[in-house]
Amino acid sequence: MTNDKIVAQMSKTEVKHGISTSTNNINEMLSSLSIRGRGASRSSCYANRGTTVANTIRLLPKKRYTNRGKIDYGLSDDKTSLYRRNAVAKELCSSHSGGRSIQSENIIKQLCLQRNDDTIKKQQSYGRTNENENSKLPALASDDLKVFSTNLYIATVQNQLCSLAKTPILHYQQRANYTKDCDTDQLDDLGVAPRDRMGLWGTAGDDIPGKICGIERLRNKRYNKGLGFDFTERQLLGIHGLLPCVYEGDEKQIKRCITLLDSFDKPLHKFMYLYNLSENNERLFYKVFASDIPKMLPLVYTPLVGLACQKFSLIYTHHKGLFISIKDKGHIYDVLKNYSENNIRAIVVTDGERILGLGDLGANGMGIPIGKLCLYVGLGGFKPEHCLPITLDVGTNNESLLKDPLYIGLRQKRAKCEDFEEFLEEFMQAVVRRYGQNCLIQFEDFGNTNAFGLLNKYRDHYCTFNDDIQGTGCAGIAGLLASKRIKGDKLSGKKFLFYGAGEACLGVANLLVKVLTEEGLSEDEAKKFIWLFDSKGLIVKDRPSGGLTEHKEIFAHDHGPIDKLLDAVKTIKPAVLIGGAAIPGAFTDEILSLMGEYNETPIIFALSNPTQKAECTAEQAYAATKGKCLFASGSPFPPVEYNGQTYHTGQCNNSYCFPGIALGVVCSGMLTIPDDIFYIAAQKLADLCDLEKDLKVGRLYPPLDKITTTSLEIATQIMAYAFDNCLATLHPEPENKREFIMNQMYNLDYPPAVPKTYNITKKSAKYK
Repeated sequence: MTNDKIVAQMSKTEVKHGISTSTNNINEMLSSLSIRGRGASRSSCYANRGTTVANTIRLLPKKRYTNRGKIDYGLSDDKTSLYRRNAVAKELCSSHSGGRSIQSENIIKQLCLQRNDDTIKKQQSYGRTNENENSKLPALASDDLKVFSTNLYIATVQNQLCSLAKTPILHYQQRANYTKDCDTDQLDDLGVAPRDRMGLWGTAGDDIPGKICGIERLRNKRYNKGLGFDFTERQLLGIHGLLPCVYEGDEKQIKRCITLLDSFDKPLHKFMYLYNLSENNERLFYKVFASDIPKMLPLVYTPLVGLACQKFSLIYTHHKGLFISIKDKGHIYDVLKNYSENNIRAIVVTDGERILGLGDLGANGMGIPIGKLCLYVGLGGFKPEHCLPITLDVGTNNESLLKDPLYIGLRQKRAKCEDFEEFLEEFMQAVVRRYGQNCLIQFEDFGNTNAFGLLNKYRDHYCTFNDDIQGTGCAGIAGLLASKRIKGDKLSGKKFLFYGAGEACLGVANLLVKVLTEEGLSEDEAKKFIWLFDSKGLIVKDRPSGGLTEHKEIFAHDHGPIDKLLDAVKTIKPAVLIGGAAIPGAFTDEILSLMGEYNETPIIFALSNPTQKAECTAEQAYAATKGKCLFASGSPFPPVEYNGQTYHTGQCNNSYCFPGIALGVVCSGMLTIPDDIFYIAAQKLADLCDLEKDLKVGRLYPPLDKITTTSLEIATQIMAYAFDNCLATLHPEPENKREFIMNQMYNLDYPPAVPKTYNITKKSAKYK
């Protein structure tokens, strides 16, 4: 079909619906819609998309009409429309392999002729309704509405096709060019904000010297330097006399904090001190954290964060992040607008239903997103102002919390499934509307059913992942891959027994299937070597006790039921035993001894957190197996002396993975996160283990004091993968990706408190 025929067909559509669209505009879009595949040059691939959207964007109206805070671009949300859009995207992707140009006729035909009268009716209803009772939007005139619907539909579907085809949309310079003529409403309609995006839009997020003066400077955690202000800065900022008459450099400030921290006997007091320090002097807190990561990590996150969550209602003193309750349904976008930071790049969100191994803690679970984002900054190099912890308060089924007069959450049972799903859907849309499609959303500590459901629902449409499933899977697989380097053999052919079938164990098991297929097995063959044991026994087909969800059923074997873990170990004789059920002491001495009896070098992972929930200790594992095992745990254990040899326990902690993964995803501008990302991160993490210093002493993970370097290396590897597979939206591609990422990372040095000065009179004399 030629361009002229398409114009003629669109003209017929215009007559039918009363739409007026210029022929020049149609021809312009047709000529710019030639989309090259992977075989074509990357620069041409990027430029075409930039031209397409940049040209089409000028057709957009200035205002957007919404209902319940939901953006409507003339696209139906029903499954039929979604399948239709995906079908077009698949057609785009299928032509990539040959490197041929896609025929613009087929694409424009499907894009422009799909729209139907139902879309117009939906837009009319949006024009008549508004959740805000104080402001009623007028109904759109029929002709204006049809033009709005058609033009916005074309532009948006083009944008979505580029996203679904996993290719970059806009060159940042082209963004800058066309946004000059757009007002704020237009930019908001496009989901484009005039702000820095990891180096794409300049350095608008940098600290501005002298921005805040006087006492407010000391009250602002981002700009406060404490005794680190020199005397010139104190006088110029108007804070001289508000601080003791002494200047302290970084070394002395850090020493003061560490000395005070060590003076506290109770772990909870240590946590509270660090929390208050982060609210008083943000940079100093991260300097203290970076000064001794192995010591600080357990205090900031697991295992101490579990205790902090249990006591969160009692120790809550400062606001941090957002609490969004089910009662805010219909107004979540308005709640997000209340948060003062506009340039959010990473969100960690929980509903508090399954906090570590502690169960339902409701709103008290806020300690988890706060702690996770501390690691985003301290280990991944994110800037604190780019991170947002969120708790979705939908109630709690914990009776002790509901009866606690000091509990800070909603005093009601958890929301029903339908209400919860609608609430989450609105939340996801509101985040994209507020912060953009490339804002990373990490799900954390949701209940098992919701965790898998949300991941499956949103993974292909949002920049999101679940750390409990995918992050734990990545960390667990990294340890198994590292064990291969010690033993020099393959994982295929070994039997794996998982004690627990929740998010952690299923996350490792699912990624393990990919590892085994990479070693030559088919998926069905790989699953035959993976056994799971949950609260109702060994997971087998037609189990009398039931309890087989769809996520467990794919690993169900044709085998008789077994109710006890010991019997399962005797029957299966696994080479690898992995625990994630949060049942302390589940790996008894008898079970551990059998593992040593069946295998020359058994692999034992006790992954449950916090420490008191671990299936066994490192000392128990080495003693029962007579020093033969390779052991890793979710929480830290000290080195173990056995039979004259020192064993250093590897900590299978998600902290090795998620900061680097998040950094690589955000820096490359990925819009979705495929499973391959976690396999790549696991491979890189395993490769970073030193054969002499780590693996030969039994440590399957790099030392914690190297974890920041580990995060950087993982991020660099992920960024390279994103560009190689057309997943990145950042353009141009950085020549030195490692250096580019380092330039985006948080600088622990105090920024200048006052602007630099220069002699204006002397400089002006040159122009006389």
